[in-house]
Amino acid sequence: MNASTTEARLAGIASLDDATEVSAATRLAQYNMLNEIPGALFGIITVAYLVGSLLALAH
Repeated sequence: MNASTTEARLAGIASLDDATEVSAATRLAQYNMLNEIPGALFGIITVAYLVGSLLALAH
């Protein structure tokens, strides 16, 4: 029984050259979504504060 290997490698790990490139449009969309999150959170907090204030005044 003879065993020989030609190169050592780990299964399931691809080289960096084989990785797929993210397109510029996808990168821009991801950046824009992350850029809008703080504004959206501020808007939600503001609306919740206004509704809570109006409900407190109604009682």
